[in-house]
Amino acid sequence: MSPVPRPRRDPPAAALRGRAATAPAATAADPRVPGGGADPAAAGGARAVAAGPAAPPGAPAPFPVAPRIRGVGVVTGWGPGVEPDAAAVPDDRAGIVPAPTPVLDGDRFRRATRECLLAVAAARAAVADAGLAPEAVAGSGTGILFVSATGYAPANRAFLEDEGSTTLHFPYTSPSAVPGEVTIELGIRGPYLNLMGGGPATLHALWSAARWLADGTAARVLVLAVEVVQELRDLFARAGRVWAGPLVEGAACLLLEPGRGAPLRWRAAGLDVDGRSAGAVGSTLEGVLAAERPRLVWSGITAPAVARAEQAAIARAAGPVPRAPRTGEALALGPLLALARAHRLGAERPWLLTAGWRSDYGAMLWPRD
Repeated sequence: MSPVPRPRRDPPAAALRGRAATAPAATAADPRVPGGGADPAAAGGARAVAAGPAAPPGAPAPFPVAPRIRGVGVVTGWGPGVEPDAAAVPDDRAGIVPAPTPVLDGDRFRRATRECLLAVAAARAAVADAGLAPEAVAGSGTGILFVSATGYAPANRAFLEDEGSTTLHFPYTSPSAVPGEVTIELGIRGPYLNLMGGGPATLHALWSAARWLADGTAARVLVLAVEVVQELRDLFARAGRVWAGPLVEGAACLLLEPGRGAPLRWRAAGLDVDGRSAGAVGSTLEGVLAAERPRLVWSGITAPAVARAEQAAIARAAGPVPRAPRTGEALALGPLLALARAHRLGAERPWLLTAGWRSDYGAMLWPRD
């Protein structure tokens, strides 16, 4: 099956000016962070900063205070909000809930890729939801963390397969092209970090945001996730055994500010190739749930063995806890969609978020305010 045709576009201005969009992705495992994650030592125009020293898996860590969720922006194949739209139906042939391409005013967006348009729309919505003007988040006080499992694969594929590709289109293959468009749109000049991966990488991003806010690296942080899968649907069809559909396209953004409540707790672990590491799942959850019992659980786990181990560990540590519904496989979007929905609907805290991606497992307890 051939990919969806992508129109030829000029690269974003940031890519040509050598700002945030030109920095390399942070993809290497970093043992300083609980459960690894990405090496944040990327260099480029906007300040690339480390996620901060942290303990290795299983060791005590200086848990930062949980951030305050100030604004939420969601644009997915289920609709432009936190509640799934019953009218949206998956494309049964590809197992995808496609997100409509946002139509944004401005000549610059005529040249933007679909993933960039989704990112800008979600970021705009989060700032508006916070009751702020775009100027309020401009400058060096705002940081941005970008997470994606599909990452820059759609742009890379278009560049390689489109005969009309030129060197002017190469900057779109950078993982920083997507957050770069957001920094241009909102005038952000603070720290940034790119994380390529599924739900566990999003938990890593939320942890990094909490650290930045706690140590003064940033006064506010946008945590952004974007997944575009239509252009890669044939590849996902081949790898259907490693994910549970339907795949949900879209973007989600949380605007976070310093919190005043309890610490944010996060632990991560590696699983064996068959996903049978019940001991690792149990010890990870025990470390997260040592402080308090969750009031709501959102699980991004689809591997049956891991799901059974997780449910058993939660039952031992916390007893019966309501579980939030899953509405498809949202990859890196999953934890942000769960947080956005729980926040918007006023669900009682604490919230337990879990996520799995290939051999990575992570759990995070978002405490009471």
